[in-house]
Amino acid sequence: MPPSGLPTGTVSSGRDGSPRADATHPSRDTDPETRIAELERENEALRAAVEKQRRENERIVERYEQLLDRDRPAADESERTPPESTGAVVRVARLLGLGGSE
Repeated sequence: MPPSGLPTGTVSSGRDGSPRADATHPSRDTDPETRIAELERENEALRAAVEKQRRENERIVERYEQLLDRDRPAADESERTPPESTGAVVRVARLLGLGGSE
């Protein structure tokens, strides 16, 4: 018998009867069409959230580039690749000093 308060090493299935467990597992009496429709709505919401985050990330990268351009000496301008010719990942890498030459 383990001392009280210490983990036993067992893993819960998550089906403990709590409201959270009930909310995360579909009930067995839900028909497949309803469940599929729910999953499709959830999938659309997740896709929209991912797209919104992608746009926000792009906006942040562009803002940092503007700040860097403002602080960069004029001599560096001739060496710099225009942001239109690079992807967001390359620009972020350049911003973080991880490279950026293509």
